[in-house]
Amino acid sequence: MKRKTIFHVASSVSLAITVFVSGCSSAPSSSPGTGAGSEKQEQGTTKVAGPKSGGTLTYALYQDIVSLDPAFTYDFSTVVNQITEGLLKFDENSKLVPSLAEKWENPDPKTYLYHIRKGVSFSDGTPMTVDDVIFSMERTRDPKTASYLGWMYGNVDKIEKVDDSTVKVTLKEPDSNWRYAMATPAGHVISKAYYEAHASNFGKPDGGVMGTGPFKYVSWQTGSEIVLEKNTNYWDKTGGPYLDKIVYKVIPEAITRVTGLKTGQINMAITLPIDLQEVVEKMDSVKISRSDSFLSDFVAMNTQRKPFDDVKVRQAINFALDKQKIVKEIIKDAGVAGKSVPVPPALWLFEKEKWEAAYNEIPDYSYDMEKAKQLLAESSVPNGFNGKILVDGDSLRMNIALALQAAVKPLGINLEVEKVTGEELNTRSWGGARDYDMLIQNWNSDFPDPSGSLQPLFLSANAADGGSNFANYKNPEVDKLLIEQGRLTDDTKRSEMMIQAEKLIAGDAPWIVVSHQKHFMITSKNVAGYEISPMVFWQAIMKDVYFTE
Repeated sequence: MKRKTIFHVASSVSLAITVFVSGCSSAPSSSPGTGAGSEKQEQGTTKVAGPKSGGTLTYALYQDIVSLDPAFTYDFSTVVNQITEGLLKFDENSKLVPSLAEKWENPDPKTYLYHIRKGVSFSDGTPMTVDDVIFSMERTRDPKTASYLGWMYGNVDKIEKVDDSTVKVTLKEPDSNWRYAMATPAGHVISKAYYEAHASNFGKPDGGVMGTGPFKYVSWQTGSEIVLEKNTNYWDKTGGPYLDKIVYKVIPEAITRVTGLKTGQINMAITLPIDLQEVVEKMDSVKISRSDSFLSDFVAMNTQRKPFDDVKVRQAINFALDKQKIVKEIIKDAGVAGKSVPVPPALWLFEKEKWEAAYNEIPDYSYDMEKAKQLLAESSVPNGFNGKILVDGDSLRMNIALALQAAVKPLGINLEVEKVTGEELNTRSWGGARDYDMLIQNWNSDFPDPSGSLQPLFLSANAADGGSNFANYKNPEVDKLLIEQGRLTDDTKRSEMMIQAEKLIAGDAPWIVVSHQKHFMITSKNVAGYEISPMVFWQAIMKDVYFTE
């Protein structure tokens, strides 16, 4: 799950100028190079400057990374994706394309063949081999590694070396989502020799990591900064890397990140609070890029706990909350209101017409207090009840909690807002005990596929410890549909089954889907080479980034 952290900041930008972290670079640290990236290109009679080589770019992180090891970069992989690469990757349209595998085949529903690209070297110049590929995959797959992405290998029967350029993966049963795994850090390749020489501190500041990506690891001062340099041995000679160096500054304070963008001490940032996006949009020193996302902000109701086990109670609460008002007053143009399932239009990447038609048919639970009162009157608790909403200090989630608390008050429902730390919210969200009445969280699909939301969130097996079925939702018919579509590779048939499932889920109303936020990227005006896309979390976005002056 990818979570977009949002910080509440009410101060003006000017208040933070004196507290910005010193030492950030706002412009290229060296003159443009003379490589292919800096050549002039003819366009009619006018010479147009191409991308320039050189410079140090400063990127603001809202929190420190967990590890440099790709096996442990599930929730926050922005840095590591520049150092290590997968067999496949997602392009700007969220489509699978070759990477370290120059091509792949799926000769039958349970077999995948990956033809490894020749001439690829690690950043130290040593050749990448099939043995490195298999070692990396088996290490992530091994339960002893306890990789955050190990679950993606749950349906893998065996991984074999066919020859010096081919890897064969055999699945236990057909799996519609396996095709995506090799484009995530689950498919990233590390140097076997380097790992074996640094096994005790691999992925840590003093051990680092050795990959094939466009940049190489230099240093990591935990809580402060990570430094990467251009990989001069990078195999892909088309385009970048153009930058000499990237400095990732860890700056939790949102107002400080905004100040850095304003002064030019920060060149790039992706996550910013909603309440500061309007401030940034008025700044002359930056460029803004937005894209649709697979993200859903939601309220989950514990369907196995009274009175939330009553569908009429859940539907009444859905009708009582004015989601459009929340979007209009808080989220504004940074997102759109949700309906009743976390499958936004951005996820309709195949069979679009069918998904759109289904979306128009499912209930949206738009604000209707009279309908809410009628449903509660017909429920097991016609006079209302007391309950709790679990939420952390995130500004949007807290605003949703307060809005919901006020919205259901006329129904006789008294909700206490239980504010906890982000760490506790995540611990209780993923805990099998499901010790809450309601909770407010967000979810971003790992894959460009509706099943990346439906299966992990509503399959009953995922209500267990470590699972993401936050509503503790259990519907045997939904289970059957989601499991069966996962065994198919025909996206037409899969869509039909998933649409049936989403209609059942929508009727059962285990969630209030409040909104679908957009991804938001800010860069200095002299930075170019990348436009944000829905799969930003899995992409080596810095490869083609460059300074224009």
